[in-house]
Amino acid sequence: MFFEILPLRAVVFQILFLLIAIALEALVFYRTLSLDYKTSMQYAVSVNLLSTFVGWLCFFIGQPFLPLAWRVQLISFIFFEQFYADPMLLNVAPVLIILTLGMFLGTFLIKLKGLDFLELLLEKNEKPSSAIEAKPLRFRRQQKPLVGFRSNSRIYAVLVANAVSFSVILVLLFLRLILV
Repeated sequence: MFFEILPLRAVVFQILFLLIAIALEALVFYRTLSLDYKTSMQYAVSVNLLSTFVGWLCFFIGQPFLPLAWRVQLISFIFFEQFYADPMLLNVAPVLIILTLGMFLGTFLIKLKGLDFLELLLEKNEKPSSAIEAKPLRFRRQQKPLVGFRSNSRIYAVLVANAVSFSVILVLLFLRLILV
């Protein structure tokens, strides 16, 4: 009785995708932000749970404003994994691509602001110590980033982490669609 109403499959896959995204993003944070394992994992867990919460909140607030046919398709696909062929929805592909890009950018911004808020909350934005300030400017300019042009940048780290997790989840969704 409850299995027909409860979207257990959607909940399980959401948890699986969250675990994958957290692991991948923690690895990216560890390598690009020079954090320890524990801190990078805590940052990844926090920003992913925040972005997931905001995403579901946007879904539940925004879905009543969709046309009825789109709403039925969206709810049946997300919660019950059933997609109905509807002649009215033939032009959904461009809208889906734009929504996916919007979801990526929205998730990126939420994670970036969440990371800023988390560091502010944990008081990581302290002034540098006097030993670092006493360093001559020429030595700081000679230090080169390890990877890419701005590997220590928080924006770069969040963008790469978000791109990696989105890509792996997209591959898993594609494999699931092919294999099932």
